Amino acid sequence: MFMRTFQIGLCVSAMLFTSAGMAQTVDGDAPQNDNHIAIGLGALMQESPFKGEKSQVYPLPLVSVKKGVFYIEAAEVGLQISADVGGKFKPSLSGFVTIRTPSGRDRAKVTADAGIRAAIGTPVGQLSAEYRHDVSNKFDGGEFVGRYSFPISLGKVTITPAAQVSILDRKTANYMYGVTAKQRAKMIAKQRTVIQPIYTVTDKATNLGGDISAVWQLSDRIMLLGTLGGTYLDKSVRLNRPTFKKCETLALFGVAYKF
Repeated sequence: MFMRTFQIGLCVSAMLFTSAGMAQTVDGDAPQNDNHIAIGLGALMQESPFKGEKSQVYPLPLVSVKKGVFYIEAAEVGLQISADVGGKFKPSLSGFVTIRTPSGRDRAKVTADAGIRAAIGTPVGQLSAEYRHDVSNKFDGGEFVGRYSFPISLGKVTITPAAQVSILDRKTANYMYGVTAKQRAKMIAKQRTVIQPIYTVTDKATNLGGDISAVWQLSDRIMLLGTLGGTYLDKSVRLNRPTFKKCETLALFGVAYKF
């Protein structure tokens, strides 16, 4: 799995590595137990939550490594212990460090979160809960994420719809969606068509998200994958109505090879 986000400025994102023993790349879904190394290349298309900003397209390296309890999934590195209970229930516990970046074209920053995730796989899907907190001393905020996903196997194609809730404390919400004087000055210097006003998010935010991912197994080692996802922003983020859309969305497509 890769992080529903690997977070490139949002709290949504999804990819799926399944049938060939790869893990699901969705934030909150824990890596599978098999050892593997997989690499690939994808394209991430992101629709900013700020009004007036055009869609952005980024090349995205795809990495999935699992060796014992150690794993790397995109921008997340961690340790996971898991168990199998009666062949039907698969609880797991992970400790991880991951990268976070805020939304918006001219708000690029890179910080690091550390967190813990508890998950359980069942015959009716996977449920997970995690807490992550800034450890780079940049904004000192935290976020809780609850997620449910349900993989559907259709021969060589696996489709996984998912839903999640993200609860950002005030510091995290402001880091992700606030606009500072420095960021506004950057927009002016780059002569952007739309200059966002300085804006401070003054309350916590509860964002609701969903995504659907698909993996097409072309061979034992090669697969195509993609995801479409969106997040509905809390009203505390959207209080500055001329600035924000109600949602932020993304699409991710790629190809991966498992060694």
